Amino acid sequence: SYPIFSEIAQVDDINCFGTDDSDTLNYIIFQRNFQFQTSSMVDGQVGFHRPENVRRVKVEKNNPIVNSLNKTKKELYPDLAKEQQNRLREIQLEMKEKRKAEEKQKKLDDLEKARIKEERSYDRIMNENNMTSNTDIQATADATAAEEYEDDFF
Repeated sequence: SYPIFSEIAQVDDINCFGTDDSDTLNYIIFQRNFQFQTSSMVDGQVGFHRPENVRRVKVEKNNPIVNSLNKTKKELYPDLAKEQQNRLREIQLEMKEKRKAEEKQKKLDDLEKARIKEERSYDRIMNENNMTSNTDIQATADATAAEEYEDDFF
């Protein structure tokens, strides 16, 4: 009734230690968190809250399934320490690139802020070369010099 379960049972039987040579495999199907264990039970022994909801399935051994699974089986023996070092190196490089990008963006932001501050500043306008003092205008008794200055201004 469960075709995928049959394949899983075959693989499980192959991978188990101390399997018997019987032609059927007995499996118990239950929901997760449906089992319990009390202190009086032996290690590895479990009980079920509602035994009527537990399904017991007998699966016939099927060698063609086992043979087809063995053909596609791949066993890898990776160097986990080397893979971990490579991964850590990649993470460090990513963090370094991110940090460089943030620093570059911060420099650009600082330059933009300095440019805006310079544009809004009166320092370049208010220098002494551009200013005239009323002492520079030679005052006369009838204020004609001031009128001439104003006429020249417009």
